[in-house]
Amino acid sequence: MNKLNTILAAVGALLMLTVTSANSVEIKAGVSANGLAAYANAKEQMKGNTRVTNEEAVLAASFASVFAEVSSDAAMGLGIGVSYAPEVVDLEKETRTIQNTSGQAVNDSGDQIIDGKIQDLLSVYLTLPVGDTGAYAKAGYIQATLITAENLATGSKYEDVDMTGMQIGGGYEGELGDMAFWRAEGTYQMWEDLSASGSEGGRVASSALQKNKITAEVGSITGTLSVGMKF
Repeated sequence: MNKLNTILAAVGALLMLTVTSANSVEIKAGVSANGLAAYANAKEQMKGNTRVTNEEAVLAASFASVFAEVSSDAAMGLGIGVSYAPEVVDLEKETRTIQNTSGQAVNDSGDQIIDGKIQDLLSVYLTLPVGDTGAYAKAGYIQATLITAENLATGSKYEDVDMTGMQIGGGYEGELGDMAFWRAEGTYQMWEDLSASGSEGGRVASSALQKNKITAEVGSITGTLSVGMKF
């Protein structure tokens, strides 16, 4: 639902800008090849256990996306755009063997298989040209979905997580004839802290129902090469 609301808001803004500035509007659409580098600092606490496991991870990925934009000369070239990538990255599968040492009557010994992927990356953004140089600045809102796929010895399962954040960056745009263009761009993504709780997997001796919990801090940078058409 959050993604649908964001898409509808972006489309509404694009249409409004088109209608109100019909005499000076420019529409652009294209495809992009993206390279992503991300850093995450994750903490996990298992149910019935006060010990917190902390891990850091770095990943790199490449993915494709599409975009559409509307800009207006009447607004100093200010543009609004939306981009979408259906598949971003498959996370590396990790297997860990754990042993219950808490003395609690819970079945949490065995192999922990952690897997997942990030998909449905949506960005709604503003662009502003820097003079007539071809350079531009960019800022906007981003969201994606972290799909979890795990097999935990505790019997718990983690929910999928909606990721949201902001991005800032800039790039350079050049012409390819009268109606085509190319771009080179770099952006930095500031994701909000992630939090996911597992499903109920058992009761501790105190009869207090507990859940596994993961929290994570995530940041990423993206380099993008694009080609498109303008109308």
